[in-house]
Amino acid sequence: MAKPTNDDYTAIRQVAERYVDAVNRFDAEAWAATWAPDGEWTLAETFTGRENIVNRWTAVMSSIPNVYMHVYSGVIDDVDGDNASGRWYMGEFLNLPGGSRSMNSICYYDTYVRIDGQWYIKTRRFSALYRGPADLSGEFFALPKE
Repeated sequence: MAKPTNDDYTAIRQVAERYVDAVNRFDAEAWAATWAPDGEWTLAETFTGRENIVNRWTAVMSSIPNVYMHVYSGVIDDVDGDNASGRWYMGEFLNLPGGSRSMNSICYYDTYVRIDGQWYIKTRRFSALYRGPADLSGEFFALPKE
């Protein structure tokens, strides 16, 4: 396992930050640009290929009036040439249809690939940590074993 250089860590963190920025702006094109062409996004089911991933994201986002997503912290575990792996802890505040609101804390388990000098998300697996009201009276979930 090789630790990331400062340049690799910064570049991969920028992918996470561009991802969040695109979510907050509902910008499908910018969000798509964070994914490798053959990426894989695992929620309750797995979507493969940038086009399928973006189609699913667009469908989900079309039902959300407002979202504020932010990066809590992240760790890059390993860099091996043009491949890397890591985790990002993120939060979301959502205004949902019908006026309800929700807060989510999540962990993304990621792999990354560098293509032509640019890092992209290769695989991203969603894991819920908390879902419910901001007063933390909702449901907490344990981190899965990797």
